[in-house]
Amino acid sequence: MFMTRQQDPVIQQVETVYMKEGLIRAYDREEAQRLSESLGQYMVYLLEIGDADRFAEQVDILRKQFLVTTEEGDFIKWELTPKTATNAIVDDFRISNALIAAAKRFDEPSYQQLSRRIDDGIVEHMKVSDVPIDFYDWNLKMQTNELRLNYLDATALKRLNLVEPVEKVLRAAPRSGPFFHEIYLPEDKRYKTADDKEVNMIDQALIAIVSEELTGQQDEAFYAFIDQEMKKGKLYARYDRSTAAPQSDDESSSVYALLLPFVSKEVQRKMKERLDQIDLTDAATTHVFDYLNEAIARVQTSMPNK
Repeated sequence: MFMTRQQDPVIQQVETVYMKEGLIRAYDREEAQRLSESLGQYMVYLLEIGDADRFAEQVDILRKQFLVTTEEGDFIKWELTPKTATNAIVDDFRISNALIAAAKRFDEPSYQQLSRRIDDGIVEHMKVSDVPIDFYDWNLKMQTNELRLNYLDATALKRLNLVEPVEKVLRAAPRSGPFFHEIYLPEDKRYKTADDKEVNMIDQALIAIVSEELTGQQDEAFYAFIDQEMKKGKLYARYDRSTAAPQSDDESSSVYALLLPFVSKEVQRKMKERLDQIDLTDAATTHVFDYLNEAIARVQTSMPNK
């Protein structure tokens, strides 16, 4: 299936506003970053709507622009610049997952082969004590000693046989009320926060989601907090780690979009109402991450476009 830009408002926005010279920019700005994150998100969206031709175009961009082949293997630049020599495991997971699903849906074996090359790079160069880590520098041949728990992906971890060590890390993660510590250092076997004072709710939502998907148990404290905040009317983008008081006036559309499949029907209804109220049409101020998260959520939950 190949939709025209006019038939799909998301394709229209991405390809005529965010995209320049075939590459998706973080914002509609000249100096905006070109990220593998954005490439992977658009691949997920195109997979969801079954657009095989556009998906193939993005795979071609992945191969020609973002993929780096070294003597150690294949890696994906997290950002498209001449000097970039690191990847980001969260983006690798997303892209590899999309390739595997697309190989089956679009009957294209080469996608499976490309996914295997990406996975091999993760397994061989991005683990410490069987725990995945955030990134690898292929120029320096060095890996970081940090894992941001919000970078984890259950589908990829199951495929790579990394569930058991990661599940232990997640279960042992310290808490501040409903909030998770975000970072684990596998060499030291200790945790730390991304920010001692505030929590970013996108990070918190992603950790809660992967914890549930790996352990089969929903985090009661976190979702009780979500329910409590939605009864008040909305979720804020940032909260005080100690007091759980809002630290911004802004909502995060991505938090709503990510949590939609995991909350009760009543909370989901309220979140959908809030999503409909948030204007994401200004690409100069709306990061494509937020725009595509909402677009993917609308398809996955059969939520009509605005």
